[in-house]
Amino acid sequence: MSNRASYDKDIFNAIDILRSYGFNGQQELIDVLCRVTKTKKALASTEADTDTVYHTMQEVTSSMTRFPGDADLFFKLYNTLASFDGHAVLSYLNASGEGRELAAPEVLVNKFEEYITDTVKSVLVPECEQYGPELLEIIETHPEVMFTLTCKQELRYELLSSVYAAYNNAKVQMADIYSYGFTSEKFDLIIAIPVFGGRTLVNDEDFISREPDLIAVQNLLYHINIDGELVIVLPAKITFGGGSTASLRSYIESNYKIKEISSLPAGLFAPYTAIRTYLFVFSTGTTDDVVLKQYASDKPIRRTSTCKKLIVANEQLLFNDEFSELNGWNIDMAFSEEDDDIKAFASSPVKKLHLKEAATVFRGKAINTKTESGNIGVINISNITDTGIDYSGLDYIVDEERKVSRYVLQDGDVLVTARGTTVKIAVFEAQPIICIPSANINVIRPKEALNGTYLKLFLESPVGVKMLKSLQRGTGVVNINFKDMSELEVPVLPLETQEVLVREYNSGLSLYKETIAAAEEGWRGVQAEIQSKLY
Repeated sequence: MSNRASYDKDIFNAIDILRSYGFNGQQELIDVLCRVTKTKKALASTEADTDTVYHTMQEVTSSMTRFPGDADLFFKLYNTLASFDGHAVLSYLNASGEGRELAAPEVLVNKFEEYITDTVKSVLVPECEQYGPELLEIIETHPEVMFTLTCKQELRYELLSSVYAAYNNAKVQMADIYSYGFTSEKFDLIIAIPVFGGRTLVNDEDFISREPDLIAVQNLLYHINIDGELVIVLPAKITFGGGSTASLRSYIESNYKIKEISSLPAGLFAPYTAIRTYLFVFSTGTTDDVVLKQYASDKPIRRTSTCKKLIVANEQLLFNDEFSELNGWNIDMAFSEEDDDIKAFASSPVKKLHLKEAATVFRGKAINTKTESGNIGVINISNITDTGIDYSGLDYIVDEERKVSRYVLQDGDVLVTARGTTVKIAVFEAQPIICIPSANINVIRPKEALNGTYLKLFLESPVGVKMLKSLQRGTGVVNINFKDMSELEVPVLPLETQEVLVREYNSGLSLYKETIAAAEEGWRGVQAEIQSKLY
């Protein structure tokens, strides 16, 4: 594969020139490139003068909006961009997005190519606007394979059609993979990176979920041949999410073969998103065994240093019965089972329940306006300390109790930070004033069989920490969804035993606090004694 960096200098210089003429938005930049590409294709001579270039542009782009400039301006832009070949055009599309749109990393496109085996004769690449020149080179390298590319934006469709028109084994179609029946064809291989966590829900009764990325996997599975494969990148939520996500997992398990699930390096899609992503391989048939992998980057991923090679850090083969015992498709837990702490927990005879069976889990309230005093206290991440909750430093809001009733904390509720740099856990104690958690906190309200402090002790144990870590959707910043947390499996000892452990903990905590307070008081005395002798 060629190095995209070889195009970068000319690409960014061209974009800077266009911006100097007032073309700043991505759509404006793509609009100009599309006009230049159409004009270049229509011109019989590369030596055309200003007027010829301008009038040709007007003719071939008559269906587009009027060009916001005169003949001299367009001629300058034409000379800036006319030398771009197909590879440069694709690089330009990615560069103009400046990381604000999903783009396929070069290293991942290289990985996709590994699935084009000798038996593959037809490949579908949805949303081809995400791809740089690496996709073009795959098409060039496999002339015996027919590539169907889809695009859902008309302007980019016209531009990309002109790029891929030079290849007999490639065609571009306007299509939306989030709509049922977007194509009538089936393929030997489909490679896809659907929109991650789209905020716009799709109202279509043909699909189990309304979320775009989950719709994509279900919809694309309809279009693989009898021996075909779907290789798709999806966010971590599909591995352990509940509700419609769990229903989709069950549907796939019942109707398709799961061949591979691989975790991808954190930050692979930065700066577009920092959410954790996984590579899946599905095919027709029944699952007999599943390959699980954990990929690492060859070097730390930073804004100025992208991943150049995916390295297999861990790999396992699970038979179907072993795979079905996982919590969803949470392969991090499968790899964690090699850990001594996880092994000890898994083999323990202690009764275990999913958290949603032993407690109610919900997220705190988004707070827009705070006051120095009010009738309702708000617990933030900063109020959670190593030894409990600092109630003296709460923020306050003024509101009617009925409007916040669903968020009002009860004695024994367990608070777990949903965001931040570290996971903090605390148990709420009833206060004279109504208290609610902020949106950055998840709340676990234990049922009769579970003591809140006991649950806190478990979540802070090595096993609990690893379980919570497996739920993190973010990379450097913690992001734990309360629905995901509901799927955690926790031990449930007899309540009397839990209470004995809690009393032991509270006794030790009281001694710790007293010791710390005495040490601090003694240290202040030493400092005062020394300071009195300084002058």
